Amino acid sequence: MSFWHDAIGKLETILADSGCEDGVVTLGVNYDADVCQYPRGVSLEGCFGGRSGQFVTSEPIRANTRVSFMFGAPLANPKQRGAAGAIVNAVSAFLCLARKLRPCTPDRYAPCLAELSREVAGKQVYLVGPMPVLKRALGNQVVDSPEAADLFLVAGDGMTTDAGIACIDEYRGKKRMIFLGPSAAGVSGLISLEHWCPYGR
Repeated sequence: MSFWHDAIGKLETILADSGCEDGVVTLGVNYDADVCQYPRGVSLEGCFGGRSGQFVTSEPIRANTRVSFMFGAPLANPKQRGAAGAIVNAVSAFLCLARKLRPCTPDRYAPCLAELSREVAGKQVYLVGPMPVLKRALGNQVVDSPEAADLFLVAGDGMTTDAGIACIDEYRGKKRMIFLGPSAAGVSGLISLEHWCPYGR
């Protein structure tokens, strides 16, 4: 069981017998949407009950599916996990379970990066997922192995790859992890993970 299954299990409990679990989520790609500056990829958007949630991924899909598709599903590959992320975010938006499910506008990129850099100053950082902006900005603070890190920064595809999930699950509760941007908002809210998105909407 991974952190994904913990979050989805919590959502399943919240939705039990509400009828929402049978609702349909529309998944599509929005190439024009603002996205968080940290993860690499495009905006996979889930729409549910008139509300939407975003998950930035390099492996988007398009589909109509029921919320309950996730319940007990193995989520065996990055595409399924990215879809689950968009669904969790859309349903979290509909139920008001999480805030800041939309990214900031590009004019907020610089202050966000400055604040995050101050937050992690003096610490060895492991990046879970491809994050070119942070790799450049943090320079020699970025380490190549999780064992050497003081804290982890997690975003987008870092939450969907086998290696990323294994890393998160192994060190969750043992080392500080900060989950970045709207992609992580739903999961973070459901299972009380530290979430960073000061200018999200």
